[in-house]
Amino acid sequence: MKAMLTALLAGLTLTGISCHKQAASRTPLCCAKEKAVTASLMPGRLAGNASIYQLPGVWTDQHDRTFSLDALKGKVQVVAMIFTHCGYACPRIVREMRAMEDSLSAAQKQDVGFVLVSFDAARDDPAQLAHFAEQQGLDDRWILLHGSAAQVRELSLLLNVRYQRLEDGNYIHSNTVVVLDRQGGIQKTLEGLGPAREAAVQFIGRLASR
Repeated sequence: MKAMLTALLAGLTLTGISCHKQAASRTPLCCAKEKAVTASLMPGRLAGNASIYQLPGVWTDQHDRTFSLDALKGKVQVVAMIFTHCGYACPRIVREMRAMEDSLSAAQKQDVGFVLVSFDAARDDPAQLAHFAEQQGLDDRWILLHGSAAQVRELSLLLNVRYQRLEDGNYIHSNTVVVLDRQGGIQKTLEGLGPAREAAVQFIGRLASR
């Protein structure tokens, strides 16, 4: 796992350059309205049986409780990285995830979790995450996580989520939702949702029934 993280971190500079050029050439990802939404199986950053739950470190949830990623084991997890001061894309991602949750059957909901991880280690402390959860109508089945800047960077690399902090403290980022299996392996990524939501819900339902 350490060797894998070292290799991923070595590519961070290139990722940052890519984001910077994107920000300079067009509307930032966090503010851009999506066109056609695509969903695809992801060969991804994690190969074989690798799991994001191998990632060390202790996070904090919206209730100010310490939280380890391996506590997510046992359920299919739908994960997105956001920040609560985002004006457009992040609330939209959350709305789409809520719509996915609402489309699951009662039995499927027992085996599927929803997780939001903040990019913003400075501002999105547990109290702010709790406030955001209330604003968005998220109940206690949702887990919102705050971690250090280093933890966020490592997780984003494993999930292949691009982001960059701007001078004003906000972020540009890819609008990505990741579906994990019960052991934390990446099974699907979606760049945005929209028309892809129905197919994503069907995929999650099948994964939960295994």
